Amino acid sequence: MEMRVDRLREALNLLKPVVPKKATLPVLQNMLLTNGRAEATDLEAAVALDMPEVDGQCLIPDRTVAELLKRIPGDETLTLEQKGMSLNLTWSGGKASYDVHNPRDYPPFPKVDGKAQHTVDGDTLIGTLSLIADYCTGDEARPVLTGVAIYLNENLEVAAGDGFRMAYQPLPIAFPAEGIENIIIPARAVRLLSSLWEKTPRAPLGDSLVELLTSKRQLTLTLGDGMLKAEFGRVTLVTKLIEGTPPQFQQLIPQDTKTELRVMAPDFERAVRGVSDVANDSKGIVRLSWSETEMTVSAKSDDKGQVETTVSVESHEPGRIAINVRYLLDYLRGKEGVVSMGVRTPQDAILFHYGTSPTVLIMPMFIQW
Repeated sequence: MEMRVDRLREALNLLKPVVPKKATLPVLQNMLLTNGRAEATDLEAAVALDMPEVDGQCLIPDRTVAELLKRIPGDETLTLEQKGMSLNLTWSGGKASYDVHNPRDYPPFPKVDGKAQHTVDGDTLIGTLSLIADYCTGDEARPVLTGVAIYLNENLEVAAGDGFRMAYQPLPIAFPAEGIENIIIPARAVRLLSSLWEKTPRAPLGDSLVELLTSKRQLTLTLGDGMLKAEFGRVTLVTKLIEGTPPQFQQLIPQDTKTELRVMAPDFERAVRGVSDVANDSKGIVRLSWSETEMTVSAKSDDKGQVETTVSVESHEPGRIAINVRYLLDYLRGKEGVVSMGVRTPQDAILFHYGTSPTVLIMPMFIQW
């Protein structure tokens, strides 16, 4: 078969996140070209990319060929031919040969027997999933917390938590599914979907650049038995779902807080970074104490002493609380406007709001003041 170098390079780049660097089945370290598509899988998720120029079948050693193509002009025509267990590549300036597996040994692309299928606003859903995936745990002993929970109804609710912090966001997206109340998408599958969404070019829908940039991209989701299929443009992703029932995250969000203060996120972040070195030397503890107009951000340790800085705030009453420095910096990163922080008691979770971003809860740290 023949194709342009830049087309194969694009396919390898898009599918790279799903090709395992190490695998129990060595054949998985390849990309499969077959039946007008490029496919890759790690057995938990699988991705297919439509490529009409694919005629025939062959395996592409993912990282080896990607490295080779960096040195070949994108407009070159590449001839690919697999004979037995050998893949041969030729172009006007050279040739290469690789030992490969039999394409028949590659796992078949998973099929999803749809119990529910809806087309939704992909920009909104994937953007939210991507933000909330950061709050999943990496602890495999708690599998239901290693993914993003989606509660299915006339309006989707998306949430995740790791036991110390959580994020929650309702969305104006309808996705009713008879007999299915919720699903849990693995955090890795969310990040893979987000990567594909960002890297796949938008299909032109109009004659102007403005129409292209402002148009909503559509995402078709299909639910099957323990599987989710996502389709957009040339891309199809299928992932296994996490078994189990997620916590009722929404019920953990306090409906009233005794104290609420407002602070500019960049100022708050600079203040926290200013004390982070000392905080990291003392179990990550950052102390926050405030009046109606000013907050003192401080940290202290036996080895590095004590440091504090101040930032302007708006609050209707004074208060104080301690929080993990990494969690707080993770939350503040990249925010430009006003953040509100709600506190009920020094023992209750701290409630954070920022514009239309997900609502976030972070558990406080218990200290001796």
